[in-house]
Amino acid sequence: MAILKTEGVVLRGWRLSETSKILSVFTRDHGKIRVVAKGALGPKSKFRGCVESLAHIDMIYYDKRTRDLQLLSQTDLKDGHIRILGNTARTALGLAACELLDKAVLAEEPNPALFDMIVRYLGTMNEADGFLEGCLWYFEGHFIGMMGYQPTWDRCLDCGGSLGAGGGFFLPVNGGLLCRECGSRRGGLRIEGETLEILFWLQGAALEEASRLNPPSGLKAEIRKMFDLYFRTHIEHMRPLKSLAVYYGIGG
Repeated sequence: MAILKTEGVVLRGWRLSETSKILSVFTRDHGKIRVVAKGALGPKSKFRGCVESLAHIDMIYYDKRTRDLQLLSQTDLKDGHIRILGNTARTALGLAACELLDKAVLAEEPNPALFDMIVRYLGTMNEADGFLEGCLWYFEGHFIGMMGYQPTWDRCLDCGGSLGAGGGFFLPVNGGLLCRECGSRRGGLRIEGETLEILFWLQGAALEEASRLNPPSGLKAEIRKMFDLYFRTHIEHMRPLKSLAVYYGIGG
């Protein structure tokens, strides 16, 4: 049995017993792990504030290769993201990114770049104002690239021509779009040129800039549908994110 120290973000947690919780944690050094936090629900828990979803923590745990659940020993809170937790929309968007990681990332596969991105994302969601869903779109777009299935937003998959202002037809299975001419023959989800401009812009923008977007409702609906279709096509057993259903339900 090894004693490991690392940094992590709590993706979600659920009750194990009257006083204990199981946590799914995405760590910098060891990828996604599951740990038992014994006594976490007790009135004098040493883990107070560190076992809630979205918490950014330093942690020490006992790791045994022959078991799926490891034992949490110590935690220190680095950032509890208080402003996120005090707002329903921010909470839903923060949890949406964590839910996506929890469903899409395999256990114990380290990805420091992805860890840094979820930390930056939650920090931005905690501090930024404006159109916060734009920050989620940034996270989703860059997450796709880090997982190895980055789509092509700017050129037709068939003829290679620029999609431009005319938009195109989205084919999630093929990882991109067809121009209007090619799409008229093969079909696909019709996407406006302004939608593609936003997605292409997000690839090169800074995360902190994403909240400056102010898309009309029609473009928001297209981008939401594109990401949902893409994840459900390329991630096994993927379903719509429950956290986003909450966000849409409150008028996001």
